Amino acid sequence: MKKLVLSLALVLLIIGCGGEKAVFPLTVGNEWTYGLSVITETTDTSGVVADTMTATTTSQINSETTLDDSTAAFENISSMEYDDTLMTDFTDTSYVVETDDYILGYDSKSDTEPDTLFVLPVEEGNTWAQNSTTTAVVLGKEDVTVPAGTYNDCWEIGYITTGETTYTYYAPGTGNVKSYLVIGDTLTTVETTTELESVTIE
Repeated sequence: MKKLVLSLALVLLIIGCGGEKAVFPLTVGNEWTYGLSVITETTDTSGVVADTMTATTTSQINSETTLDDSTAAFENISSMEYDDTLMTDFTDTSYVVETDDYILGYDSKSDTEPDTLFVLPVEEGNTWAQNSTTTAVVLGKEDVTVPAGTYNDCWEIGYITTGETTYTYYAPGTGNVKSYLVIGDTLTTVETTTELESVTIE
């Protein structure tokens, strides 16, 4: 679960702007708060048993900095607070770099194999390797309603890993507003949804 959340944390902040190049809101103090819901349904002899885990995740552009190779970057602080007291809250730091052609995500300042979060400009049908295990595909545009409001013409992007697809929606001027993943088999299904609850853009 932690690995999934940290992978999403990097892509939660990217903005897709119409037919133009994708833009990262590169301002210190920008902050996004999301509600996370994980619903597990298991089928046994007594029927379907459902269990729900909820949490709040926050991502903030904390500062401007440089990587170990002197590349200019923005430091992103992501935190997870679970409603279940048996779960362990955590905070993680990552780094984002924007070039003319890419938006890259780094796990640390010494990371030499960043994730390719976006190939620029974002256009319907674009496909790229995010990393060695995940492929991204720009599927089109959708209107999306989440607790923070209704967002029109969001880019829908599928992140495909071993046959499983996380669908994410990026609103112009706001960033990621929703992510959705369903995995499972005939006995157990896990549905993970992340929705924007509030946002501050400086």
